[in-house]
Amino acid sequence: MPLYQLVPLAACIASAVIATAIFARDAANHSNRLAALLCAGVSLWALCEVIWNSRSDAESARFFIRCSAVGWIFLGPHILYLLRSISGEVPPSTRRTITYLYLVAAAFLAANWLTPWMHREVFSTGFGWSYAPGWLHPIYLAFTVGCIISGLVSGWRAYPTASPGEKAQAAWLGGGIVFAMIVASSTDLLLPLAGYYPIHLGTTAMTVFGAGIAWGFHRYGYSLLAPGTFAGEILETLPNGVAMLRLDGRIRSANGTMARLLEATPNQLVDVSIQQLLPPGFALDLTREVTEVECQMCTLESGRVSVSISSKILCDRQGEPIGLVLVIRDVREVVALRSRLVTSDRLAAVGELAAGIAHEINNPLAYVRSNLSLLRRHWQDIGVEIPDMRAPGRATALLAEGKEIIDESLQGVDRAVAIVRDVKGLSHAAQNELEMANINALLDGVARMAASQLPRSVKIEKHYATVPSIGCAPQELQQVFLNLVINAGQALGESGEIRLITGLDGDDLFVRIEDDGCGIPPEVADRIFDPFFTTKAVGEGTGLGLGIALDIVRRHGGSIEAESSPGDGTCFLVRLPIDIDRMEPHPQQA
Repeated sequence: MPLYQLVPLAACIASAVIATAIFARDAANHSNRLAALLCAGVSLWALCEVIWNSRSDAESARFFIRCSAVGWIFLGPHILYLLRSISGEVPPSTRRTITYLYLVAAAFLAANWLTPWMHREVFSTGFGWSYAPGWLHPIYLAFTVGCIISGLVSGWRAYPTASPGEKAQAAWLGGGIVFAMIVASSTDLLLPLAGYYPIHLGTTAMTVFGAGIAWGFHRYGYSLLAPGTFAGEILETLPNGVAMLRLDGRIRSANGTMARLLEATPNQLVDVSIQQLLPPGFALDLTREVTEVECQMCTLESGRVSVSISSKILCDRQGEPIGLVLVIRDVREVVALRSRLVTSDRLAAVGELAAGIAHEINNPLAYVRSNLSLLRRHWQDIGVEIPDMRAPGRATALLAEGKEIIDESLQGVDRAVAIVRDVKGLSHAAQNELEMANINALLDGVARMAASQLPRSVKIEKHYATVPSIGCAPQELQQVFLNLVINAGQALGESGEIRLITGLDGDDLFVRIEDDGCGIPPEVADRIFDPFFTTKAVGEGTGLGLGIALDIVRRHGGSIEAESSPGDGTCFLVRLPIDIDRMEPHPQQA
């Protein structure tokens, strides 16, 4: 094969590769398909040039020269259509105009096949077979150049507000088109018209233009002619972590946000099993989709990060699953806000109890002072009677009564101290560390605090079983039980009974809080745990109490169930794991 044939052969192969690469980036995009079709046409043009230069007679060479027109004769309207497509939506009127231009190009193609007006004759040169352009060929060149100039002008007008990167790439794109047309028209038409027949470089120039598209992607990270490459840029700018999983649960690829969340690089996450990054006991089902499931993922640096996980099964065009798309949302700020909300709700509960607590403290202190005053008078009498031994029996009685008064005073003081201690423990936001606590003791404290909020005719009955101490955040569980007991008291009205029951059920410890109040209406029973849902009057409730209680119990690895019949009362069943390993780490400890 002569060396000059290697030029169109290289152009043929390169254009085919570029066309395939552009098409594969985003086959569904219209402008992307136009760009791929343009490069495919250049490849066909170059292939015909290789073939005609290998022919031994002029007639067969003429045939393939005419065949090559399929690859280049539509360049004008095609480039115009491409430039209008990538610069914005093509209006219907412009589409009609471009359709007419394609028809004009088709007329040139028909003239090329049926008349000698495009190629007057074919003859051999030092660079293979060449042709003498006919009188219609310069008209075709003017038509093509006009189309391209129109496309360049419309494209330039569409980019005054584009980004610097887009403007730079558009400039390279426009320069590449101008370069390709100058080289192609010079070697393939203008010089032959002047009687010079150099090697044809039209296909090479158009291939260089296609290579410029690939270079633009390498330089800017995306291509105006291959918009599909924006997908990678979009994934990198998302605030959420995104990972593609294989069917065996290993990570195929991950974006930068997920890598940063897990303190790694995207390459370090490749082929890592997603199960290694999930907390113990949390199994991700690869056969079904999940939505907004919160957990704490393990980082590659042995840390933990609070996230919300959603997944979507990825299928091929035949509907067969090929993997799982995992979306990881960073909820550390949400968890911190939730913790502050828990503290705020706890303080609000303390505020509601303040009046009752003051009353409870004032009552024992009042009778302590009264009894002590009486005790002082008795002791004054004793001081008088003791020197006069004529009434020893009266002195003995006074001493006995004084002892009873002192004992009663001490009980009152102890009660006041216990109430203050319980309130202090509930409102202390910094004491949420996990520790061993006895649920029966926590319920006793709750009963003492709730008594100030309940009518005197409401009784709290305790039916405790012998239960082991469990690992928990005592103040948070105390808040849960206090909320449930106060709700039960509000359902009772002026009289009734609240029962606190504890026991064991397998590996769980349960607490039943029952009342014989009005019950929960069936139409709202499914919404009682929803945030901000309340049946109380405006200003009497926020609707956060039960939602926060549910969140606290779930963080302890437990559950809350409600059973209610209108008019027959309500029962809240709280289950808590005895095994501390089933608990999630507390947000402040994560």
